[in-house]
Amino acid sequence: MKMHKKNRNRSYYRYHRSKVIQRRVRLAEFLYYHVKFNGIFAKGKIHCSCSMCAVKTNVDGFPHSQRKQLQGLQQQLIDFEKDNY
Repeated sequence: MKMHKKNRNRSYYRYHRSKVIQRRVRLAEFLYYHVKFNGIFAKGKIHCSCSMCAVKTNVDGFPHSQRKQLQGLQQQLIDFEKDNY
């Protein structure tokens, strides 16, 4: 924790937020990513976390919890097919 908190006014935080958003907009335009509103870039996460984009998921596979969930869904499909056919 810092000893002294800097006194910054609202305009400083607005300026900094707009600067961060503009940087992320430039990144998105570079990657041909289209959004309706620039305000979505105000949040921290700007990358996609889907399984096709996430390198960790492609290399290491799904986490244990997701594998169990997928097994449960597959079992539900098997049970559904047995009951209906």
